[in-house]
Amino acid sequence: MLELDIEAFVAKMDRMGLKLTAVPLADGKYRLNRWRTMQAFEHTQQIQDLWASQVGTNQNRIDQLAAHLAQAAAAAPKRPSFGFSKAR
Repeated sequence: MLELDIEAFVAKMDRMGLKLTAVPLADGKYRLNRWRTMQAFEHTQQIQDLWASQVGTNQNRIDQLAAHLAQAAAAAPKRPSFGFSKAR
């Protein structure tokens, strides 16, 4: 497998309609989630080919990708919440 440029990989998947997120698990690892938007339908084969060539079933690559996504999410500015405010 070629060297994985995580930021470029995530950006390319995002442009094709595949959103990647990471969720922390109790054991300190991360779960990698793949969210397909409506746009992903147009790029199904390209998404599958790119995933297979860059990540495939390589658990080390999946862990690197998930850790990068989690760090990027933690560093991103927080969005305001629009829920109910607590009574004072």
